[in-house]
Amino acid sequence: MRKIRKFEFKRFLYLLSYILLVSVVGFGISKSINKLPEVLSAFSTQPKTVQKQVILTKVVDGDTVKVLIDGSEQTIRLIGINAPEMSDCRGAWGGEELNKLLENQTILLEDDPTQGDKDKYNRLLRYIHTETGQNINGKMVEIGAAKEYTYDKDYKYKDLFVTAQNLAKQDSLGVWGVPCDE
Repeated sequence: MRKIRKFEFKRFLYLLSYILLVSVVGFGISKSINKLPEVLSAFSTQPKTVQKQVILTKVVDGDTVKVLIDGSEQTIRLIGINAPEMSDCRGAWGGEELNKLLENQTILLEDDPTQGDKDKYNRLLRYIHTETGQNINGKMVEIGAAKEYTYDKDYKYKDLFVTAQNLAKQDSLGVWGVPCDE
């Protein structure tokens, strides 16, 4: 009788340990999985500081566009991202993805006082949002068409872009996918 109780107690402990292990592992996985909607929703909330609606004239590459602002064509460098040059591996693809994201969209610009107004090439430094609230800079990182890039100082959406990049890396998307042939 005593052996049976000892066996049942051991079985109970094994079962309890298994349940705890599954719970802890499951919680860790669900936290990781649950970050994705958090990141996605953060990229689709239109900030209050969006300044100006503009007209897209040209996608230069995956992190640079030309727009009409008050009748004058300006070059915009997207803050917080770096996409491959058009002649580099996945460069043309990144430009095409940016074009798809902006095609037939109302484009809104947001500046970031931490980054200054222009870069050394006299390009305006901005985030691009669509009228639906999608943060295009972040979306480019999320799909792997660009990498998170901090030039000098941290910027407004850095934590979101880093999280999006980590998820893109984890899923081997775009620039994080299969290496290009040399």
